[in-house]
Amino acid sequence: MHPDITLLIARDRVETLHRQAARFRRARAASAYKARPVRSAIQLRLSECRDELERLAALTDRTAREGDWVVADLDGRPVAAVSLEDGSTLYDPFKPTKQVVSLLELRRKQVLAAA
Repeated sequence: MHPDITLLIARDRVETLHRQAARFRRARAASAYKARPVRSAIQLRLSECRDELERLAALTDRTAREGDWVVADLDGRPVAAVSLEDGSTLYDPFKPTKQVVSLLELRRKQVLAAA
C-alpha cells in the first residue's frame, strides 16, 4: 500500500478515536450526579416512638418488640433502628441503610458497655 494512503488512514483513525473519547467524556460527565451531603443523627429513643418503629417494622416485614431502641434519623426521618435487648434490626429498604445499621450496631455495643 502507498505510504500516503496509510498515513491518511492512520490520521482518520486517530481523529475517530479522539471524537469517540470526547463523546464518552461528555456522556460520563452528564450522567454523573452531584453527591448530596447526608445529614444524619443517631439518637437513643425509648418506646415512645412506637408508631415510627411500627412503620419500619411494616417495611421490613418484622415485628417491633417492646423495649429500648437506638434509632437513626436521616434528614429528620427515621430510617433504621436496632433493639438494645436482642440486637434485632428494622430499616427502610428503600433507602441506603447498610452503613447506618452498622453504625447503630456499634452504638448499641457502646450503650450496653456503658450500662
